Amino acid sequence: MDVDRDYVAANFASRTMRWTGVIVILFVVFHLADLTWGTANPDFVRGDVYHNMVESFSRVPVAAAYIVANLALAVHIFHGAWSLFASLGVSNPRLVRFRRSFAAGFAALILIGNVSFPVLVQANVIR
Repeated sequence: MDVDRDYVAANFASRTMRWTGVIVILFVVFHLADLTWGTANPDFVRGDVYHNMVESFSRVPVAAAYIVANLALAVHIFHGAWSLFASLGVSNPRLVRFRRSFAAGFAALILIGNVSFPVLVQANVIR
């Protein structure tokens, strides 16, 4: 029996939590292998964080993977920040605009900060 879903109460972020969560977990494993353990970074130098970051983000596929993973992370964080208030019982209709603004701003801040590293390395601002 195929049932049509009503997505009135569910936004994109809440419908994709499962997938963004999987992407974030895979990203964390890759991030550790790339910048902490060095197994995914052929130019890894133990203890030289700056060198490792620049060498890693100089590779276009790695920079693209970081950007995509951080987009998924931002969507995941948006929903988490939005749901935080509901979990605490803050559901007054007058505060809904604040909840949305906080969730969007918090997710955007993390996204911009995290994506700036691979973008700046790819743009040769950081060498």
